[in-house]
Amino acid sequence: MKIKKNNVFYNGYSQHKISELLKLGRTKNYSAPELAKVFNCSKSTILRALDYNNIHLPNKGQFKRKYNLNDNFFDKLDNISAYWLGFIAADGCILNKTNGIKIVLSNIDDNHLRKFLKAINSNGKIHYVKKYNSVFVEIYSKKIVKRLLSYGITPKKSLSIKHVKVPSFLMSHFIRGIFDGDGSITGKKRTHLQFMIAGNKPFLEQIQDVLIKRCYLNKVKIYPLKSKAFKIQYTGIQFFKILNFIYKNSESSIMLDRKYEKYLYYKKVFNMT
Repeated sequence: MKIKKNNVFYNGYSQHKISELLKLGRTKNYSAPELAKVFNCSKSTILRALDYNNIHLPNKGQFKRKYNLNDNFFDKLDNISAYWLGFIAADGCILNKTNGIKIVLSNIDDNHLRKFLKAINSNGKIHYVKKYNSVFVEIYSKKIVKRLLSYGITPKKSLSIKHVKVPSFLMSHFIRGIFDGDGSITGKKRTHLQFMIAGNKPFLEQIQDVLIKRCYLNKVKIYPLKSKAFKIQYTGIQFFKILNFIYKNSESSIMLDRKYEKYLYYKKVFNMT
């Protein structure tokens, strides 16, 4: 429905204007800011008028959704969805008030956002922020946000995430997603090679428990960082045990290219093929 701007304050609220507002409100096709612009008044005025007449607009996130996506993507975890669950746990942000998810990366990793959009069958747009050399995507899905929360992904995840519910047979993909989002590998000598993941301490304890069981590692101390986050790190031969585990049965669509290439480089240099 195409509507024109009107000034509802001309000689007060006429019955005609009120009727028009209520009619548009009942369609559920317009947000409060859109209606406020049409009737040249504040958003709060629109909401009060609609609320008085028992008309409630849908959540704001619904109006932000302009692109298609698969709302059922996280309903049942598999290799692909478990990976992206880990990546969002590390590098995503749940926008709880708008049922949205935002992922911000360096602009050198823009192709990884394309992989994410392809995974969820979305034709969403990648936004480039030149000032910060960054890229981001935002998706809006009440069902996906609800599902992420049920797995243990929290809005302020870096400070509150504790334990994420993931089947044991998918842990390599899940941890690879975490590593791609909040991990690093460094070192020039075999004895100086270091695998590191940063995050909330209880969450890192969950990851460490998996690595101890699946990679036969020793338990190490989880160190605090200058921020409120912590880090877990392994060195030497344990470095390759972890990387071999998380990259086993992986595929290009669920890995960050530059980190995988670095892993292959280390394998070649240190003859770990």
